[in-house]
Amino acid sequence: MMSSGVVPLTCAVQKYPWGKPGSTSLVAKCTGNQGDVETPYAELWMGTHPKAPSTLSQSGEKLSEWIGGDSDTRLGDVARDLSGNKDTLPFLLKILSVNKALSIQAHPTKEHAAKLHTADPKNYPDPNHKPEMAIALTVFEGMCGFRPVADIITDLARLNSLHPLLSQDTVAVVTGANEPCPNFLKSLFGEVICLKGAVEAIHSQISNSPATPTDELFLRIHSQHPFDEGLICIYLLNHVTLQPGEAMFLGPNKIHAYFSGDCVECMACSDNVVRAGLTGKFKDVTTLVDMLDYTPTTAAEQIMSVGEGEGGVRRYQPPVRDFAVDRLIGEGCFEGRSSPMIVLCTAGSGVINGVEVKQGSVVYIVPSTRVEVTGDATLFAAYCQDA
Repeated sequence: MMSSGVVPLTCAVQKYPWGKPGSTSLVAKCTGNQGDVETPYAELWMGTHPKAPSTLSQSGEKLSEWIGGDSDTRLGDVARDLSGNKDTLPFLLKILSVNKALSIQAHPTKEHAAKLHTADPKNYPDPNHKPEMAIALTVFEGMCGFRPVADIITDLARLNSLHPLLSQDTVAVVTGANEPCPNFLKSLFGEVICLKGAVEAIHSQISNSPATPTDELFLRIHSQHPFDEGLICIYLLNHVTLQPGEAMFLGPNKIHAYFSGDCVECMACSDNVVRAGLTGKFKDVTTLVDMLDYTPTTAAEQIMSVGEGEGGVRRYQPPVRDFAVDRLIGEGCFEGRSSPMIVLCTAGSGVINGVEVKQGSVVYIVPSTRVEVTGDATLFAAYCQDA
């Protein structure tokens, strides 16, 4: 079952409506389902989360149960302390194949997550936080963080069809009569996210003559989610396009949405999401408005700095201990860590400590195992970070 600290896994697919069809989905390709042209293959989950747990390929045993059978050896102190359980990984690794925009959302802090779970366990099933990181495999597009205030005001001033629907205070700022107050972004977002008629007014003004790339983006996403109230966020948030290999980190209370492309995503082991648009799922607008980080930023500021390790390893290390990811293309090694690792092959083929892998292969690496790799595989190794 285990060769040189390497355990092959079988992982669960999520078929959400926003996913790519089997013929074009990387998730489908990695799981042998590319012939299913009708079904959306949206996500592949790798880890111990109970919603979609991984299993050992040879025995079918849940990964969590196998870890719990000898957590000292198979999980280790670092991961066990972070997760708070003897059978749970503190991180969750995924592939996403995004065909159309998915929800405008943010994730709560650890303390806030626990409160939401206690108050509403149906809609907030985890007491844990969910910081996450997206690493682009293809050109990957989305929104993240609020734009600079001046840029937002420029667009809203131009969208004069919206002005009759806005409060007098907001119109005064948008038209330049007043300066924006320190909490302008929170006030504006709270006003427009559920403003009846706002999306219709914008669509009526720009549908025949979009004047800017932001107008064109609005119309493109509108074709997927007609007259959804969340569409107004396109004028408030940064439009971010990641090139393959680039990444962005989505910390607590950071508003974001994904539009298109394939990525590897890693996060704390949680499924807590606070949504406000572009979705048919549960929306909690009041909570989202209250919790968001309204610090204005630019699109360029959303792209993470990436480190380089030995032997061509690329390191994606966010400012949380729950997870980090290393990427290796071709021959090399992943150093032994006090944390277990989950290693995913997204392209090519190779051998990991004597175990053959190909596109879609996923293996679990027990703590303190040095991983030697041969072949031409593209590998992503997720782990938790030492203190």
